[in-house]
Amino acid sequence: MAVFVDTHVHLHFPDYREDREEVIERARAEGIAYFINIGTNLATSREALEIAHAYEDVYASAGIHPHDAKDAGAADIAQLEELLKDDKMVAIGEVGLDFFRNISTPEVQIAFLERFLELQQRVKKPLVIHCRDAYDKLDEVLASAGGKPYEGVMHCYSSDREVMKRFLDYGFYISFAGPLTYKKNDALREACRACPIDRLLIETDAPYLPPQSKRGKRNESAYMLETAELMAALHGVRLEALGERITQNAKELFSL
Repeated sequence: MAVFVDTHVHLHFPDYREDREEVIERARAEGIAYFINIGTNLATSREALEIAHAYEDVYASAGIHPHDAKDAGAADIAQLEELLKDDKMVAIGEVGLDFFRNISTPEVQIAFLERFLELQQRVKKPLVIHCRDAYDKLDEVLASAGGKPYEGVMHCYSSDREVMKRFLDYGFYISFAGPLTYKKNDALREACRACPIDRLLIETDAPYLPPQSKRGKRNESAYMLETAELMAALHGVRLEALGERITQNAKELFSL
């Protein structure tokens, strides 16, 4: 059986309150060996850590999603830094920029991202970067921060191969999710094909973004195999070989 790590999932979200145990068991049965449970603000980062402590194969991250930046302050970052001292906390995130909705103003988003880039220099745990319709600005912020090479992952990558190369050059891993399987995403599939396999990761972003055959349903980690099968085909490797390689990538990045 192929073995994988779901490097970005939100098991603590209310969507799983009634059947979290069953969701995790279904994923394990499909070969999901580890889960990275991603926080989006101070409260959900605490919840993500609680879930991680309840399951041996679940780990957590702590961060402030760009949508939540408008409601956060310096005290939140200080408390997140304390959470990140826990051994089950393996990453800073998700953090980044989202100019698609601008729920937080771009100025606020950029200010928080810069704080998290500084925090990463102290904490020395990888970044989980959220970026939507903001790749040029993200490039600019990363260049200005001067932290190259960066340790982290571009979560749920959504642009093309040329943009991807910029973030590979910064040192990031590139993670693909269910949208890789969507019918109109040829440019995304080309990016995945072009991504070096030693910098490749996979995720669900569940409960969001189910793969093509499950669209309209709540996503869960067990559905990740549909994305993985396409990824293996794009790279011309067996599913088991892909799983072995990118699971090793995840273990190395997140120190699992």
